[in-house]
Amino acid sequence: MFYSSKKISRIFQTPKSKIAQKEDLKELIETFSLPSLHKDQDGESHGTGYNTQDLPLLGQHLGFLNKPDHSQVISVFVTKGGVLKTSLTLNLARMAALHNIRTLVIGLDMQCDITSAMGVVSDVSNSENLKTAMSEIDRVKGLSDYFYERCELPDIIVKSDIPTLDVIPETPELVAVEQSLLHKAKRESWLKEKVIEPIKSEYDLFVIDCSPNWNQLITNALTASDLLISPLECKINNYRNFQMFRSFIEEFIDEMGLKLQHIYVPTRFTQSRKLSKEIRNWYFSEISNCIPVAIKDSVVGEEATAMKVSVPEYQPGSDAALEVNEILNLIWDRMKKKSSPFNKTHNSLIPEANA
Repeated sequence: MFYSSKKISRIFQTPKSKIAQKEDLKELIETFSLPSLHKDQDGESHGTGYNTQDLPLLGQHLGFLNKPDHSQVISVFVTKGGVLKTSLTLNLARMAALHNIRTLVIGLDMQCDITSAMGVVSDVSNSENLKTAMSEIDRVKGLSDYFYERCELPDIIVKSDIPTLDVIPETPELVAVEQSLLHKAKRESWLKEKVIEPIKSEYDLFVIDCSPNWNQLITNALTASDLLISPLECKINNYRNFQMFRSFIEEFIDEMGLKLQHIYVPTRFTQSRKLSKEIRNWYFSEISNCIPVAIKDSVVGEEATAMKVSVPEYQPGSDAALEVNEILNLIWDRMKKKSSPFNKTHNSLIPEANA
């Protein structure tokens, strides 16, 4: 995908940042010897800009997410489906990768939602026949192939359209892995020791998209993580289930002796509904580790996920995109990362707007 210089600036825009002008981009490009802005190779009239593959080089200096000092593992998990868990994972992973943060997504949901959202498996619903459809599906290797020693770890890592973003896709055979882990010694640490640790030097960030069902794979994900993100739907069922979920998580962290940060992100907020407002406000006031911004119900968000891109990529500068970037910025702040020299340079070129 090709982005004009105007769209590039808006992809990395937050509610408090000033929109970078073309001159600002050129100054960054010259300062850090980056590829020059160029025309769309397809010949369409978009002015000058960058292709998706080039964006991370500029995003590292233009954006708002600092590269971690050491590899971080983030799990996205809550015991309820339909709360934008996979959408949050997709937006976090793609935007981190666009900041030149080497990111690996690991899918642990047997429904294969993040695998589909990442575009790893093409739509086979219109295949000629069953044989063709199954052949396309079977070409994707996953954790089960590695677990049962049918291939090596690099064989299950799939590249994406962003050079700094890879994925270990989900396959239905994850259910067999989950059952087999029950019979392994140190079964809670298999994912950390056998998957993450061997390639930790190759990535700055691991993002694990979990299923809504707590099982051995989820235990593995939490044990391996530095940060847990739990989406909280601004609806009555999630509100009712919250206390039980929180007690389970806190008990697990305590029993396992984990040094695991936990963040709640309110989702599916409906501005026009009084009940949704009351639930959101309760989350804000009563949950100390809840970020103070809610993801609104949005057609834009659904369309972006369907297009397999983040909201800021799909509709740069929109209210939905600014909301996503603000939330990601808050998540990053909670990770307590220090500002990098690149962001200091960026701030000197593009000062923040007044709040």
